[in-house]
Amino acid sequence: MSCGHDILGAGAPGSPRKSSWPSPQSIVCGLDFGSRYVKLVYARGQGGWGRRKMDSIVFYRDYLVRVKGEVRIDWGRMGLPPPEALVATGYGKNLLKAYFPTITEIRAHFLGARCVTGLDHFILLEMGGQDTKVLYIRAGLVFDFLTNDRCAAGTGRYLENMARFLKMPLTEFAGYWQDPVEISQTCAIFGETELVGYLLEGVEPARIAAGVNASVARRALAMVARYRCPALVFVGGVAKNRAVVKLLGDQGDFQVRVPPYPQFNGALGCALEAGRVLARETP
Repeated sequence: MSCGHDILGAGAPGSPRKSSWPSPQSIVCGLDFGSRYVKLVYARGQGGWGRRKMDSIVFYRDYLVRVKGEVRIDWGRMGLPPPEALVATGYGKNLLKAYFPTITEIRAHFLGARCVTGLDHFILLEMGGQDTKVLYIRAGLVFDFLTNDRCAAGTGRYLENMARFLKMPLTEFAGYWQDPVEISQTCAIFGETELVGYLLEGVEPARIAAGVNASVARRALAMVARYRCPALVFVGGVAKNRAVVKLLGDQGDFQVRVPPYPQFNGALGCALEAGRVLARETP
């Protein structure tokens, strides 16, 4: 399953170019079982890729069935043909690895990001619903990586909670980065107290939202600071936050690149791995 090179194009940092993923060679599927959503990338029968995102609880409740003691996916109910090969990753992979082939999130995101960028040397930042991962790719291989899965601050769930606390749509919240207040509280649980203090002082909610976005960007920058590289590829749900993307680009010494579908990067990597597995098994 081949991949094109640098399909992001040479546009402004963080602005994806409209482009399709490389054409699949087989009917394969990749699943990323996230803490908030299950993401699927699957090859359409008529060619090209399809994408689907579902609430994790809805997926577990409505689309997983038990047949003779085994957990299977009800493809008919999903309106999809059963794939020839399937690979999964993500938050729920340990619960399902007895039933589905799995790969690590590190490998899944590496495969997806390298495919859509064609780059051999870059920093990969993945910020999802509950954790943050940083991979350093050199000579087309994962040279080093680190993760932060001990604190929810700086994750997608944290941003959702702060936007909800401010009674602000997440899309609006993600557009504020100017004149941010200083958010010193690094705990997702106690951070709300700091926001209340600013509201009591009469600070505009836009500045508070900007402060939260800036604190998330600052945490990410602290993680990527150990690597020196001119390109940072940003994936995961938080990559859709325009403010965090801009702040990373303004404050980092690299160009920020956001693939066309950053939330599906891990699922794409799984689909690519499924294609590799199928190719090895086909005589």
